[in-house]
Amino acid sequence: MRIFRLVLLVIGFLLIADTLIVSTLSNFNLGVVLPAFFGIPMVLIAILLPQMKTGILCILKWAAVAGYAIAGIIFLVCGILMASAAKPASSVEADAVIVLGAAVHGEKVTWVLSNRLDTAADYLNSHPDAIAVVSGGQGNGEDIPEGIAMRKYLMERRGIPEERILTEAEATNTRENFAFSKELIDREIGTDAKIAFVTTDFHVFRAGKVAKTTGLDAIGMAAPDVWYIRINNFMRECVGICVYAIRGDI
Repeated sequence: MRIFRLVLLVIGFLLIADTLIVSTLSNFNLGVVLPAFFGIPMVLIAILLPQMKTGILCILKWAAVAGYAIAGIIFLVCGILMASAAKPASSVEADAVIVLGAAVHGEKVTWVLSNRLDTAADYLNSHPDAIAVVSGGQGNGEDIPEGIAMRKYLMERRGIPEERILTEAEATNTRENFAFSKELIDREIGTDAKIAFVTTDFHVFRAGKVAKTTGLDAIGMAAPDVWYIRINNFMRECVGICVYAIRGDI
């Protein structure tokens, strides 16, 4: 019993610490909060476990056990879906690669976004006939649209010629990323172009489902996530997949 309580305390405090630390390093979102959401009950259960043998505390204990069991199943299923969808660039053949936008700080791309752009740049360098479509509008805290910042990064940091980059700078969500980018591709390349997209590995599965809602059958290429927010992004994406499943989008 003591060892079990100690394990709960350690895991709980680690999850809470994750939320506290990541909240100072990343934009605030659901993924930042979720580790503490799971960690705080663990700490409370570890402290109160000797008193949770009868009454309302016993009911709460078993309710928590059921909740964690359900969450574990959800994380397992969603993890399998994410892993199965995240394909390496070496297995993809495309005429155009849509790079999905992410947060920009001022005019500077974030680590998450630079990973996506580097993945796209590597693909362009190994496929000289392919082009990139950088897609993203301007959000809060961004001095320029994400698409513009992404184009600058590819040109200045990766040496990709401007003529190989189409810029979409109006999209405000993933669905618009695909819809607006497809319009550019249809106009500049043709409606029969083979299309792929690049996003962070955890997001490939759900992004692919969104693409299909726009009539776009595109292959997803996985860019690496930032290591210190991996657990946060994973938890947040599991919630996103569940929401899509409830809405019937998956």
